[in-house]
Amino acid sequence: MLQKKYLHLYVALLVFSLSPALSFAQARAKMVVGYASMSSVATTLWVAQEKGFFAKNGIDVQSVFIPGSPTLIASINTGDVHMAYTGGTATLGAAVGGLDMRIIAAFANFIQTDLVARPEIKTAADMKGKRIGVTSIGGTGWMSAMLALEQIGLSPERDKISLASFGDQRVISQALETGTIQGGALAGVFSRRLKRSGYNFLGEVEKIPLVGTSLVVKADFLTSHAPIVRNAVRAMVEGHGFVLNPANKASVIEIMSKKLGVTDPVAANDGYDDYVRRTDRRAFVIVDGLKNIQRFMKLRNPKIGDINLDRLVDESILRELEKSGFLDQALGGKSASR
Repeated sequence: MLQKKYLHLYVALLVFSLSPALSFAQARAKMVVGYASMSSVATTLWVAQEKGFFAKNGIDVQSVFIPGSPTLIASINTGDVHMAYTGGTATLGAAVGGLDMRIIAAFANFIQTDLVARPEIKTAADMKGKRIGVTSIGGTGWMSAMLALEQIGLSPERDKISLASFGDQRVISQALETGTIQGGALAGVFSRRLKRSGYNFLGEVEKIPLVGTSLVVKADFLTSHAPIVRNAVRAMVEGHGFVLNPANKASVIEIMSKKLGVTDPVAANDGYDDYVRRTDRRAFVIVDGLKNIQRFMKLRNPKIGDINLDRLVDESILRELEKSGFLDQALGGKSASR
């Protein structure tokens, strides 16, 4: 993780390097949206930007990849990033650290990654003493792996399983293939290809509630910039509807492949199908997914058990969009791109 004193400069440089034309969009409100996982779980965000839904809703958005959810949350606290596309694990971690955060929409409420093991790892017992790759310690991928291990009866401490941070699922996939690690938490665009090559999936992780990719903002930003946040949610919902519409599959796969550098059309198709199957259509938070995180994290930090989960969630914008009929219209695939 970056040293705190360098965090502001790091994020500012990232935004500057990715946004050479930022100053030319004077008519639109500017917003920086950070995401922490370079995998197919960011598809809705990418589509909302690439297909012009943010621009349509009057926002000039720069999406910035910031490896590691804890670092992403820290960048929100500095003000370099206005909105995070991250999970409940990092949000609870931020809350216990004193940040007043709000989850305003959740596009995943169950685990989105598979616990992939090398071909020689065939049972849960074979994973004892081994090394598992995740995007970051304390992020959604880490929690996914921890909950998966719990489901198959393993404990990292008791069974001497180490979890290592790699920052990028592409790197995790490569590390698995070279044998640097024996397991990894990977989304379908990477995991399905490995499964076809003889790698194994441990557990039935899709059944485990976990608030994953969500829109997260600071409470004071939500209050002071309500119209901008509302328009950002509208853009994301429209982007999500575009993703879920089967007629747009080829276009979505093209965006996903470009962002991830995927050249294998079978892997790209796997990634799309896996994302659509696991994503939450209406984006309301399933609180059991937060309770699961809280239950697990409080074993390591008892103060997390005192967090009021209802206070972390603000679905007022989604409820407003639902009441107006916008939510059903957008998620029915009726909204159009730019």
